[in-house]
Amino acid sequence: MTIRTAVFDVGETLVDETRIFERWADRFGIPHMAFFGTIGGVLASGGTLTDGFRLLVPGFDLAAESALWRAEDPDGEREHFGEGDLYPDVRPAFATMREAGLSLVIAGNQPPEAGPTLTAMDLGVDGIGISDDWGVKKPEPEFFDRVLSLARTARPGLTPEEIVYVGDRVDNDVLPARDAGMRTVLLRRGVFGYRHAATEDASRADAVLDDLHQLADWIARQN
Repeated sequence: MTIRTAVFDVGETLVDETRIFERWADRFGIPHMAFFGTIGGVLASGGTLTDGFRLLVPGFDLAAESALWRAEDPDGEREHFGEGDLYPDVRPAFATMREAGLSLVIAGNQPPEAGPTLTAMDLGVDGIGISDDWGVKKPEPEFFDRVLSLARTARPGLTPEEIVYVGDRVDNDVLPARDAGMRTVLLRRGVFGYRHAATEDASRADAVLDDLHQLADWIARQN
């Protein structure tokens, strides 16, 4: 079946989160190498990002720390992304896919601030869905119900099989999107992408790719 819509996760799919993690390291006075190495080690052993933060900062609470940081630096970037964090392949690859007749949608687990930021980037997408605005997040099935509804605003009658969901994680992206009937692509970039691409479950994605140019080429071949 023809792929008519591509839906994209945000972090480490469209946005390079390196600077965000560097700012977290700087906030706690942890050298970048130690911070990234510890986080990577925790993820490799099956832990979560929160586990990694708590190993580095005992008692770490994301909501409380984010609120404190916002109070201390209300106008700073803090844990948010900006135009400069966009991966360089996003705009040209999006242009290629639009020229091929695809509709493009962004939908990911993000705070409310992400929506206006992505909108201001003017990426030429047909819709933006943010988990905190929806009140449901990946990997919950309801999130992907919302993805389908959002995608149908640009293409009424669109079926799940005509959608490819693109993300950097097996657990949050590939498996639940596949369960929702969508095709899936795992991007091999970011702290999760490299790790998850090496797992057995990566084979459940329709493709494992390194960048969005490869994605545009892969979709063209499928169609």
